[in-house]
Amino acid sequence: MKRNKRLLLFGLCALVTFSLVCATNLFAEDVEDEGTIIGTVYAVGWDDNGDVTAATIMSSGGEEYAIVDNAIGRNLFSLDNKVVKASGVVSEDSEGNKRFTVTNYEIMPE
Repeated sequence: MKRNKRLLLFGLCALVTFSLVCATNLFAEDVEDEGTIIGTVYAVGWDDNGDVTAATIMSSGGEEYAIVDNAIGRNLFSLDNKVVKASGVVSEDSEGNKRFTVTNYEIMPE
């Protein structure tokens, strides 16, 4: 009888632990990390007037980051095919797409 109670208690503890781990992963927010990227800016979206509305930065390591449309990031939209050194916050959405919120940048000499 004592053995059955111990097994039941152990099973209940394991179930609670498993539930907590799953809940933590379910409600986890996007992963964010501050960093600096040196790479080439590419325009990837345009409006009806031909103005750039979206851009990405391709790092020298081959990683692609969508540039977040904020006040500073929007400045990079006009730097199509230019190499920049940009600092900011890298995040990843639930689908694995990388975004870069630029806080500072400089155009690299050619």
